[in-house]
Amino acid sequence: MIHSDITADQEQDALDKLRTPEQKEALARLLKLAEEQGVRPLDLDAVLAKADFWPDDESIDEFIATVAEWRSEGHDRELP
Repeated sequence: MIHSDITADQEQDALDKLRTPEQKEALARLLKLAEEQGVRPLDLDAVLAKADFWPDDESIDEFIATVAEWRSEGHDRELP
């Protein structure tokens, strides 16, 4: 086990202690549903691939304006 795995486990343990029984039950249902549907966590490569859809030379303001425009036009724009 590498250091980051130990840290992640410790963080999960700390979060688990803060959860109410209802939250623990909801999380268990969510994880079961994800498993049934074949949903897997994203790895860094997948995140970086999804994050590469907007040109580097355009500002965040341009991005926000474009998303607002897509929404007002009723576009259900699916990102690559």
